[in-house]
Amino acid sequence: MADSISADFQTQNSNSLKGFLSEPQEQLQNLRAELCRRSLKEFIRTAWPIIEPSPLVWGWHIDAIIEHLEAITAGQLKRLLITIPPRHGKSLIVSVLWPCWEWASRPEGRWLFASYAESLAIRDNVKARRLVLSAWYQRNWDHVFQFAGDQNEKRKVETDRGGHRIAVGTGGSATGEGGDRLIIDDAHNVKEVESDDIRKGVLDWHDQVWSTRGNDPKTTARVIVGQRVHADDLAGHVLEQGGWEHLSLPAEFEGDNRVTSIGWTDPRKQSGELLWPEQFGPAEIAVSKRVLGSYAYSAQFQQRPSPAGGGILT
Repeated sequence: MADSISADFQTQNSNSLKGFLSEPQEQLQNLRAELCRRSLKEFIRTAWPIIEPSPLVWGWHIDAIIEHLEAITAGQLKRLLITIPPRHGKSLIVSVLWPCWEWASRPEGRWLFASYAESLAIRDNVKARRLVLSAWYQRNWDHVFQFAGDQNEKRKVETDRGGHRIAVGTGGSATGEGGDRLIIDDAHNVKEVESDDIRKGVLDWHDQVWSTRGNDPKTTARVIVGQRVHADDLAGHVLEQGGWEHLSLPAEFEGDNRVTSIGWTDPRKQSGELLWPEQFGPAEIAVSKRVLGSYAYSAQFQQRPSPAGGGILT
C-alpha cells in the first residue's frame, strides 16, 4: 500500500510557524531561507538535524563534496565519481540533502537513485521525503512545490511540478523511467564483491540499463559515490571507460597531488594526514586497519584496491 501523506497534513505542517513570528523575525527567517537556497553548505548545516539525530561534525571533505555537487548543479560537471571511506556522511549529503536543495529551486528535476540493495535507496527516499515534509522546509518552499497526492510512496515520489525521485537496486529495471540526475550510491555489497559473476553483473547493468536512463544526453548528470571495494569494481570500470571527474578522498594522505578540473586540490601536505580526524582519528584508523586487514583497508579507506597479483591500483 502506498505510504501516502495527506494534503491537509502538508498544509498544517507548512503553516505551523506562521502567525507566531514578528515581522523582524519573519524577515530574518526569509533571509536565512534564501541563503540556504543559494548555498548547499548552509542548506546542509540547517537541514541536518531534521533528518539525522547525530550532530553534524564538519570536515573539509564535506566542503569538497559540496563544491563538486554545486558544479553539477551549475552545469560545469556531468559525470562525477566520488570515492570515499565508509561512514563519512556521503549518503546523506549526496542522496538526501543535495536533491532536496535542488528541488527548492528546480522542483521539476527528475532523479533516479540506485544502490546494491533497493532498500538502501528507499531508505534515502524516506529521509528526503521526511525533510521535504518538515515544518522548516514547508515554511520556506511550500510555494515552490508539493508532493503529488497520487504518487507519494517510499519507492517513488513525484512533485506537482513534474519532478520525481525513484529508488532501484543495481541490477533492477529502473522501471523504464528517465532522470536528469542519475545517482549510484554504493554499487556493490562488500560481502559479495569477490564473486566475479555478481560483480560483473553490476557492471553489465550499469552499461546496458543504467546508461540509457538519462533524459537528455546533453544535460543529464551522473554521480557514482562509494568506497572502492575491488580492483574491478564499478569505480574502476568507469575510470577505465574515461570521461569521469574523480574526486578521490583517501583516509590517509599519501603525498600525491590530487586535483580536479574545477580547481579543487586536496589541502593536505604531509604524508599520513587524516581525512576526518574529528571522527576518524589515529585510534579509530588503527582499529579499522586491524579489523579490515591491509587488503580491505587499502580499498575501502585508501581508495586503492589491490588486484589479485599484488600491485596497487589508483
